[in-house]
Amino acid sequence: MKKIIVVALTVALVLAAGCKRSKRNRDDIPAGQPVYTYQGEVGTPGGTLVLELQTNISTLNVITATDNITTYVLWYHLYRCLIDFRNGDDPPQYDPGLCTSWESNADATQWTFHLRPGVQWSDGEPFTADDVLFTYDVIRNENVPNAIRDTFNEGIDVNGKPIFPDLVKIDDHTVQFNLHRPNGMFLDSIFNMWLVPKHKWESALADGTFKDKMTTADDPANIVGLGPFRFKEHTPDQSIVLERNPYFWKQDRNGQRLPYLDRLIFVIGRDATTINNKFQAGEIDVTTRVRAEDFGSLKGFADRNPGVAVLQDLGVSYDTQFIAFNQNTGTNPQTGQPYLAEWKQRLFRNQKFRQAVSYAIDREGLANTVFVGRAVPIYTFVTPADVKWYSDDIMKYPYDPARARALLAEIGLRDRNHDGILEDQYGNTIEFNIITNSSNSQRVKMASFIANNLRDVGLKVTSTPIALSQVVEMSQSSFNYDALVLGWGIGVPPGPLNTTNILLSSGLNHVCFPSQKSPSTEWEAEVNRLVQELPTHPDFETQKKIYAQIQRIWSEQLPEINLVAQKEAVAYYNKFGNIRPSPLPPRVTWNVEEIYEKK
Repeated sequence: MKKIIVVALTVALVLAAGCKRSKRNRDDIPAGQPVYTYQGEVGTPGGTLVLELQTNISTLNVITATDNITTYVLWYHLYRCLIDFRNGDDPPQYDPGLCTSWESNADATQWTFHLRPGVQWSDGEPFTADDVLFTYDVIRNENVPNAIRDTFNEGIDVNGKPIFPDLVKIDDHTVQFNLHRPNGMFLDSIFNMWLVPKHKWESALADGTFKDKMTTADDPANIVGLGPFRFKEHTPDQSIVLERNPYFWKQDRNGQRLPYLDRLIFVIGRDATTINNKFQAGEIDVTTRVRAEDFGSLKGFADRNPGVAVLQDLGVSYDTQFIAFNQNTGTNPQTGQPYLAEWKQRLFRNQKFRQAVSYAIDREGLANTVFVGRAVPIYTFVTPADVKWYSDDIMKYPYDPARARALLAEIGLRDRNHDGILEDQYGNTIEFNIITNSSNSQRVKMASFIANNLRDVGLKVTSTPIALSQVVEMSQSSFNYDALVLGWGIGVPPGPLNTTNILLSSGLNHVCFPSQKSPSTEWEAEVNRLVQELPTHPDFETQKKIYAQIQRIWSEQLPEINLVAQKEAVAYYNKFGNIRPSPLPPRVTWNVEEIYEKK
């Protein structure tokens, strides 16, 4: 195999002390210290960027965070990985970030990262290799539930325990991952490793309380990261305020420490209509995800305010929307009872039932009504936006109620008492509830739309909007639900490694039956095998072929019934420089340290 070496950007030195500095630069990086130097458009210091937020975040703990609202606030802004990924570059690409360089050996089983000297945490403490080792220990700790762990999973040992790469400290600024199998895509795993400080949380990991730390009510001084901003305050249902990190480790080519902005404010709008109104009133500077039904309104607003407001269409989203049934075969430890009634478990785990449901859902109608034409039907977990990895060789389910009824009949569901609702052979009325997060109006409408479709084929279905935190808890912990409508935000960069937490049966986000000790079906075992095999191949064509196999299995087995991918758009005021929207999250603020307010 060809040796893989990634050459970092040339280490730059701060310009000579005689250069003119702004008053703001009292926290300049000391002359002669190796730093990351941003080579793009130079901005001016100061200012505030106001962004939207649909609901409250659930935690400030970047390791345990899983919902999109929370990770949107934490990733990029407060926390960083060993390396960066520039979402909006053409093409998007990895960037050294906290490293000066990295390299792998010839067969990609050993990856070495050289850390940038002199980097400080947001509380001023030094960042070293010990922090990297500590973060990796946190991620692998079974008492700390997290989805990051799945991206490092190399398989299962003879005792059924997951296998992870070994991490060793070479010196204070060098770490080395030693893998058990080749993985030319290992950088994708590294860009999931959001770093946390050892000096703050070593004792919490030791006493088993780490998962409970960094709550939204915590002292801001306890929220320590390597991002360009620091946590300042959280007022539930109103706002989250981040302040500039004076220790951030990047500068511009004039020697000015980044970020340019003094503050980020996330206004919690509670619903998309409020957010839209606040944007048009000038109370919000950026809407990072324009709701489909608001696109026309915002287009009119931008047209009436040329040069002031910008509406940018980003095309089909990488994100998915789906319905999934609870297939958990476990027993509730509190009650000693199965999570699901026997007849529901039998039904939800039946492939033909899930396929019948898929045929019964009018995806085109869903796209044209709920998403007012700004969505496309999908049938697997990869959307057509991902031209690199998407496969069209999948099983598709055009809207066909007759086919759905026939499949339901094949598994013994009949309207035995002629009341219009199907029963199974034991007399159980086929009745269930769909939950979704109440803060997302599109999902609420989706759940209602799906329930109506399913009632048309004889299933008695209701939908119940609840808080997002409850949806997460029910899907990952209590498992006391029948079905849910939810969506996955794409991992960055998109591709196989960033879907492992969904695909692996042991994954926290394998939503139909998460965190399995061993795969509950043959098809899940096969997907596990393919997921582990894929990165060991050095050539892209083989990787893509294997990923296409996984997508085919997914579309046939339907652990999630994927429905639509919406079309992305962002809106922002043209008073900010260096805004370069990307369809990849966080869409507008992936380069937040470079954004500046025009004077």
